[in-house]
Amino acid sequence: MSDYRYGSVYKVTREDTPEAIRRDFLQMKQCALNTVVIWPPVFFWEPMNEHYPFATGREILRIAGECGLDVIMELAGQLSVFEYIPDWEMKDEYYARDENGHREWGQDSFGFLNYFHPEVREKICTMFAGAAEAYREFPALLGYDVFNETMYRSFDAWTLGTFRAWLREKYGTIEKLNEVWERTYTAFSQVKYEHHKWMSIMPKADYFAFRKAAVGIILDDWCRAIRKADSTHMLIADNIHSQVSLRGDYARPQDDYDLKNHVDEIGMSFYPKGVDGVFEPAERHQIFSGFADAARGEGFFISEMQTHIQAMFNPTTAVRPWELRQWCYEAYAAGAKALIYWMWRPFARGLQTLGRGLVDYKGEETVRFEAARQIGREFAALGPVTPVRGSVGVVYDPLCEDFQYLYTEAYHVDQKLYLRSVYGAYKALFDEGIPCDMIRFDEICRYKAVILTNQIVLTQEQAQTLRDYIENGGLCLADGRFALVSEEGRLLHALPGGFAADLCGQKLLDSDYEGLPFTLNERPVRGFYGRDLMELTDGVSLARFSDGTSAITEKRTGRGRLISLNSYFCYGYEQTGERMFAEVFTELLGENGIKSACQSSCIRTKLVRADGKEYLIAFNYADGPAQADFRWGTHTRHIALDPHDVKILSLES
Repeated sequence: MSDYRYGSVYKVTREDTPEAIRRDFLQMKQCALNTVVIWPPVFFWEPMNEHYPFATGREILRIAGECGLDVIMELAGQLSVFEYIPDWEMKDEYYARDENGHREWGQDSFGFLNYFHPEVREKICTMFAGAAEAYREFPALLGYDVFNETMYRSFDAWTLGTFRAWLREKYGTIEKLNEVWERTYTAFSQVKYEHHKWMSIMPKADYFAFRKAAVGIILDDWCRAIRKADSTHMLIADNIHSQVSLRGDYARPQDDYDLKNHVDEIGMSFYPKGVDGVFEPAERHQIFSGFADAARGEGFFISEMQTHIQAMFNPTTAVRPWELRQWCYEAYAAGAKALIYWMWRPFARGLQTLGRGLVDYKGEETVRFEAARQIGREFAALGPVTPVRGSVGVVYDPLCEDFQYLYTEAYHVDQKLYLRSVYGAYKALFDEGIPCDMIRFDEICRYKAVILTNQIVLTQEQAQTLRDYIENGGLCLADGRFALVSEEGRLLHALPGGFAADLCGQKLLDSDYEGLPFTLNERPVRGFYGRDLMELTDGVSLARFSDGTSAITEKRTGRGRLISLNSYFCYGYEQTGERMFAEVFTELLGENGIKSACQSSCIRTKLVRADGKEYLIAFNYADGPAQADFRWGTHTRHIALDPHDVKILSLES
């Protein structure tokens, strides 16, 4: 069996007989699948001969083994009440609460339990341990999906107690918390959910941080319960899209980077096509790049790859075979080592009734079935691949995102300005054919050049990392706001740069929204949204606004440089798509020897390794045939692709 995990989610219903399940599993094998995700893991419609009925699950594992399929048991999906606790055991206090103390309905149609309620914790851990005991001996068992599409929000007393304990661990003393929060508590037991930010943004920033951390606390609890019963099989948890994506939602925060600390494998649900259109190629690649970084180069799971969503009245969400092929290969090229389709067959009940699976509602093959079969055969032939690191890193900093959100919340300013800026930076490089990756700040030393956009927070540790990077020859491009506040939300004394002010070569005088045009190398350019008025100290101006203040400032330190773009170029590119903004970056990077690998309006490439060899995965995003030349390092290759085509090309001479 291939090392590549390739499968589909299989929703088990009351009507499914062993014979029907066997037919479906054999059909999956015909589709080149080797893995099936079973949901739910407990079957409350069974006779209650034991507290949790697992007879159906055991039968499924037996049949899967006979059919040559490996099984992931999805312990925690989205219908939390159905999966964890039978209806007759539910109490009103088990549900999460909104800020007014009412039952939480904020997660669409999903049940929402209070995971910190002690009785709920006990029941969930009992069920998880029971599932592990029931399933662990079956050879077909691959692992458990412990938490699918992580989410948690509740304003109940149990969660508040956990929040207070988290704050105590972070701050140590109530005096320190008061200093940072600008409050006058005398004990942590007095702390409440604080949402006002007039004196300090930290009460709400800490609440955001706690909500992300809460998922890890919950996961640790659940994983311990499983590990006591089964210490062998892998544990998986997954989020939606990725943390760097514009599609994030503060109603359901996630921390992809922390997720890896709690389970063996991390995955994501990927739904690039909705009623509002399709994610553009750059966004899809950015999402995968961000999640690959969170997986720390060890590969990740696509726990749900869209074949349908919201089916009854949403014809615009139909997935074309060529779209499925592009999405799967984009994930594959980023280092996805498992790909699971959502889902095998359409729902016969519920919100997604009559959806579009790999088979139709009668179990007959569809165009997506054939596309999936071809993709599976190709992935099996090569096995998992490792993406080759790009030449430029685009930094994502979750604290900058949180702070920007809070600073703009009350002032009718774009609350995704930071995420749009980060995406604008990635998209500019992607559109220009420059190999790039989404990275965290502590990874900048691995790249020839990095982009910091609206990096409003710069800690002492980050400042030292940046200094070491530049002194050793690195190129940093920084635009928008740069290094203005500490991690405690306190304005720094030296602006811009704070602890790294000596790297900037300029000091902040004011900001303005007028006078944006300037000239760069005799070419007219303009800023976007606003500009920072700077006074040069020991930096050199590469371009000046019409009033004479520096539009682009260069400061050399050691063997490297920090180039400050004193406007919002990344945000400007995301908002307007004007190539002028991208060209500013390519021109500055080109001076450092960083060039496009593939100059084409429609062909994009990803360089990967497998079995010690290098391959080029090429995508044609045009409606017609296209050709281009790939040049990167010692590699040269001519590319010719049919409309919407994807090819794997060997780079071995």
